[in-house]
Amino acid sequence: MQINSFEDLIVAAAMQAQPQRLLIAFAIAEAEPDPAPGTAGRTTLVPVMCVDKQVGELDTYANLVAEAQTMGQPWDVMLISTLSGQNGVLPDPQRTDAAFNQMLGHIQQGQMERMLAFDRSGDLLRYH
Repeated sequence: MQINSFEDLIVAAAMQAQPQRLLIAFAIAEAEPDPAPGTAGRTTLVPVMCVDKQVGELDTYANLVAEAQTMGQPWDVMLISTLSGQNGVLPDPQRTDAAFNQMLGHIQQGQMERMLAFDRSGDLLRYH
């Protein structure tokens, strides 16, 4: 299934054989300080908050954004990865924490190929 929206992601996760936990990181985009003359400056994503959700806890992108806004932390990009359960059971907190740490490390290293990214409007972002 091709994923073109947040709702597509929820449907795809719900269709998996094993229960899915969605790992969601909210990040701000920071411009590279002092880019080299004549070059386009790079933007770095810096995670500012994260949450894990079961598929059944999510319905619309707008509701997730509203929940994030209650935290009072500004953000520009929402990055999402999934973590599969085993034997019909969701991943335990230790496995979830380890996966989050790995995900945050990947974001800091710019290795986001296994994540989907959405802007504040809910548009799916493509990596270059």
